[in-house]
Amino acid sequence: MKRIVLAVLVLSVLTNLYAGDMKINSDTHFDYSYEDENNSSFNLSRAYLTFSKEVNEQVSYKFQTDIGSGGPSDFTVYLKHANLAYKSDFGKLVFGLQGMNMFKTQENTWGYRFIEKSAMDLNKYSSSADLGMGWQKTFGVLTPSVLVTNGTGYKKTENDGYKKVSLQLLYGESKLKEGLNAGVVVSTEAEDYITLTATETGSTIVLGGFAGFAAAGLRVGVEFDMKSEQLEADKNAQLLSVYGNYQISKKLAGFGRFDLVDPDTDTNDDGYNYLILGLNYQPEKVFYIAPNVKVKMPETGGAETVYQASFRFNI
Repeated sequence: MKRIVLAVLVLSVLTNLYAGDMKINSDTHFDYSYEDENNSSFNLSRAYLTFSKEVNEQVSYKFQTDIGSGGPSDFTVYLKHANLAYKSDFGKLVFGLQGMNMFKTQENTWGYRFIEKSAMDLNKYSSSADLGMGWQKTFGVLTPSVLVTNGTGYKKTENDGYKKVSLQLLYGESKLKEGLNAGVVVSTEAEDYITLTATETGSTIVLGGFAGFAAAGLRVGVEFDMKSEQLEADKNAQLLSVYGNYQISKKLAGFGRFDLVDPDTDTNDDGYNYLILGLNYQPEKVFYIAPNVKVKMPETGGAETVYQASFRFNI
């Protein structure tokens, strides 16, 4: 897999360097975490390498690799984006491996993906990318978006005949600088499951709402999400996430986030609260240093606290 990805990457680089107008970006997430004297480590959580090009005013493409831990090897290379976008009077069409529309806006408002995933991403309500077709078009302040994808995410191939449909309706801008945004997201996908007597078809449905506000150096956001698995044993989960960032000076900001997570609303004592507090120092445009503390507080048992120094190099 790595050899295939690297071969395609080299071919893409050589081809587009010849053209002379390709954009190249690397984004690396690195940290040192300390829980206790027996649990401390340096970690490379993500390393993205992105190639993109605007062929003309209507056509562009994007190619991105994602190198992260937790796969078949210590550091696994995945192909995360490989798509072509076509702009027309009917809207923007995207074909191929592309970013999902379920939590990108919320992730932008949270603003600290290099420290922690957004709440929906962290709790696996949706993959961040998938293979399929997408459409979006802006009507004044409203932007609807529809994706039809495999539903397995970008790390797995299709495993059934069903497709996932994901919709977002956004008011305002996806990346807040000043003002307000808000929206709703919903996704649904059918899935077969086997009972003692037959093969039945159920579904997984995700529904969420979010809002963000930014002004005078302050950016805050909130989201509430629900996930319903209507399969052999029905399961309903929900989460609430509130986050904020305040720009103390040109190079220094303070941030915080609080999640209320209930993995199964019919089960007692399985939920937890998750708190993140920290500072973000940006000595250069491409370099971020963020000391932070993460506290996970389950309904039963003691709290788990991790002290972390997070770094981001975005060139």
